[in-house]
Amino acid sequence: MPHRTLNLIKDLDNLKIVYYWACPNQGKVSPNLPTLLHASEWFISHNTAKYTGIERRKTMVDRRRQESAAVTAEMDLVYSRRLKPEGRRVTDKELTIDLDLTLDKLSKIKQGILN
Repeated sequence: MPHRTLNLIKDLDNLKIVYYWACPNQGKVSPNLPTLLHASEWFISHNTAKYTGIERRKTMVDRRRQESAAVTAEMDLVYSRRLKPEGRRVTDKELTIDLDLTLDKLSKIKQGILN
């Protein structure tokens, strides 16, 4: 996959900021995710599961990660592969938000409060 086919959307859900992935053809394809780190991990898992070729990487843990990092489930997300995105794969690139729906929704909420 030479380029990212999914779009990262930032939205409001019950006054909480959420992120989700959407495809132009299929619409929303991921659950609501609370942080960009979660969105990144979902994207990597989705692309890894979808890949049909021979996987040459021995592990999905980033080799550039600090060796001294704690290896608990909570800390593993904190020290995820997103901290130093330097690879060539689409999943190694730093995320950018393609569409931010929060600004318009926050403006509407603000207008509702002020009026």
